[in-house]
Amino acid sequence: MKVVRFIAVSILVIFCMSAFSGLALAEEKMNIKGKIKDYDVDAKTVVIIADDGKEMIFTIANEKALQKLDDRLFKGDEVKIRYIIKDGKNIIKENNDFRGTKPGC
Repeated sequence: MKVVRFIAVSILVIFCMSAFSGLALAEEKMNIKGKIKDYDVDAKTVVIIADDGKEMIFTIANEKALQKLDDRLFKGDEVKIRYIIKDGKNIIKENNDFRGTKPGC
């Protein structure tokens, strides 16, 4: 009886630990809206002036998102960005995390 109880408790502990570790690894995405001030396709960076006037630099880690620069998005265009902060840098990870507000972007 004690062995069955020990196994049941052990399985429950392992299940709880795995569930909570998944929450700790989740990345929180933040949102910002602003206008493109400058960008460098080779360096994979874009500088945004946020609606509150704050200047922010983003690194674009997704090639499809990067292709939007010079193709559909230009200096002065209004954009919506979802990003994470990793190692002190603002990172755009997914294609849909970097969008223009005009139709077709």
